[in-house]
Amino acid sequence: MEALVGLSMLAGLCVAGYRTTGLLNAAWERDALAASVVDDTPRMRADAPPISPPTELNFQVEPTSMFMGVSDDMLLDPLRDSPVKIVKFNKGGSSISLRIEFENGARAAFKPRQLNLQSVPQREVVAFRLNRLLGLSSVPPAIGRAFTAADLIDHLHPESIGYRPRLQAEMVQENGLVVGELSWWIPVIDRGKVDGFDMDSMEGIVSWKRYLTVGADIPHDQLPLIAQISDMVLFDFLISNPDRWSGGNARVSADQKLLYFMDNTLSFGPSATGHPKARTYLERCQRFSRSTVAELRKLTESAVRKVLDVDIEPFELFLYDEEISALMSRRDHALEYIDSLIAVHGEDAVLAFP
Repeated sequence: MEALVGLSMLAGLCVAGYRTTGLLNAAWERDALAASVVDDTPRMRADAPPISPPTELNFQVEPTSMFMGVSDDMLLDPLRDSPVKIVKFNKGGSSISLRIEFENGARAAFKPRQLNLQSVPQREVVAFRLNRLLGLSSVPPAIGRAFTAADLIDHLHPESIGYRPRLQAEMVQENGLVVGELSWWIPVIDRGKVDGFDMDSMEGIVSWKRYLTVGADIPHDQLPLIAQISDMVLFDFLISNPDRWSGGNARVSADQKLLYFMDNTLSFGPSATGHPKARTYLERCQRFSRSTVAELRKLTESAVRKVLDVDIEPFELFLYDEEISALMSRRDHALEYIDSLIAVHGEDAVLAFP
């Protein structure tokens, strides 16, 4: 994946809002950002003057909502209305995913409405907003946007021209418009490693499950990543995501320090007890973040509805009522499970991460 150039201004910034900050010292965070974040966006060159946030923000979960040390709104604002410059087809998945470069230099992943109904683009936006409600900063910032089909197809990069027939056949068009979601483009991603194994391989899963068992010793150098995997397992159950460990959806920064919760379009739905895969992973995890669990306890249906009632367009809605009710039922199930562990092992053993 091509690196963007010029966000070196991020080096030295801490990953604000991330719930494992107690594990991450300032030098570690500086190294993580310096290794994983570069950007060729002219507006964010290292030698450019500081950028002031937009005077009027279309959406904000909370003032401190951040991703990789930068305000979510500052990352999303350039994606809202800039003209399309180049479109590339993202290879490797079963659904359509595009990389769009805009005239202003910003880049984003675009997932359109398509005939593959397993990919529901607005659910990526819901995952982002819910992630921030829980005090996490691990889902890339996401918004909805509509393009004309011609605007996407006519700007295909030469290496993606061969996908034109598929895009024409599979993207859902409504009055010539293709509705979908834009996620801020992470410049550099890599496969996460646990004990030298890909974290989503059988061997890697066995390793991190062992470390997330009460009483197990966690190697010091793997502690931050293991803590973030715990957050991911809990978050995936909450959103009922069955697709995390199917391959390619557990990605990290190049230095293996930051775990990204990407590709959430198969999530949510009406199951009150969660997808069996997500539930199985949760029930094999026994150690959690104290701060994430505290935020989960505070999560209310009214708070969820509040963040889903703004900046909806071009979607009609984000979740149906039964999906919101199911989300809250999964919240209760997760807390009951965690509390049952605490009753047996004690709070400090179970809430083992900050």
